[in-house]
Amino acid sequence: MQEMIKNKNIINKVKYNFELIDEGLTTNEYNLIWNNRLIKGGFRSWRKAITNAMWKNEILNSEKLEDLFMYNYRKEFDWITSLEFISNRVEFSQRQCGDKDTIDRSYRIKNLLKEQPTYKTLYRRNTNKIDTDKCIRCGKIEQEDWEHIWTCEDNEFSVDEIIRESPYKFEKILYESNQSEELDIIRNYICEFINIIESPSNILLGKGRKWEMIRGIYNNKFNDLSKEKKVKDLIKKLWIFTYEELKKRIWIPRCEEIKRLEEKAQIKKSDLRRKRDEKEEERDLQLEIIKKQKTKEKLKEKIKKTKIKNQISLVTLDKMKGSITDGNNIARSWDTIIKLANSLI
Repeated sequence: MQEMIKNKNIINKVKYNFELIDEGLTTNEYNLIWNNRLIKGGFRSWRKAITNAMWKNEILNSEKLEDLFMYNYRKEFDWITSLEFISNRVEFSQRQCGDKDTIDRSYRIKNLLKEQPTYKTLYRRNTNKIDTDKCIRCGKIEQEDWEHIWTCEDNEFSVDEIIRESPYKFEKILYESNQSEELDIIRNYICEFINIIESPSNILLGKGRKWEMIRGIYNNKFNDLSKEKKVKDLIKKLWIFTYEELKKRIWIPRCEEIKRLEEKAQIKKSDLRRKRDEKEEERDLQLEIIKKQKTKEKLKEKIKKTKIKNQISLVTLDKMKGSITDGNNIARSWDTIIKLANSLI
């Protein structure tokens, strides 16, 4: 037999026939499979995790948040803390709701997206009795966009002043509530806290980290100040206090002043909810002209970018679904590799 095996001529004459018998295959009759992967654990919990991944995928691929993910390859942001704060889970649980909770969440989400109802936004929406996108407080020719809210010359306090004063106000609150231990701890970290906020941002190019705070994004540099849980919690409370101080001393006075000026101009709140019907036809005509002026090349380029964006979104979602199915936790994975690839296309 060994001599026959060594003889290549004999081996070449041997024919192998294979037949696949379906009845003989082992089946996964009692297992759940997704994309040729075994779903471990209950289907209900897996489905909930997939739903969360779908929402997370929307955040990762949102144009409104693109600047926060485009250069975040160093993973500088603590997204778990940030989203917990923006969804107002710091003061309220998931089962609690109310007017205050709704107002706070609305404000924080709009800041994250830079979609506060500024005059630029209202003018773009074609709001009734809003005939300009300029700031009516300072009277400058600049548009009142989201950034102008915080840098307007009419603000009584600047962002930098509030950031520097807030830690000492926070100290006073701790002192008055007899929290001497917390007071001693926070005093050791005030300088580092201010230095982090005033340093340049590695993500929002050309801006400081104070703009991250205004949008409600918690930088991981604050977590690096200490490994002790008590210290981390105190620093987070100081960060939240500073955020609320910016709202109380800039945003709320701005809204009150805008309300006073609008009442002076006889603009009521009910007027701002109605559209300018008399200008609808003219606006539609202008949009039609603009559409006709676009070349086919530009339209093709737009369609191409849209297809690429949709493909990237699908790839990101499938990647997260696969990771969940394999039993991995994606809570702390905010990958930006896909976003970087998109910017290079």
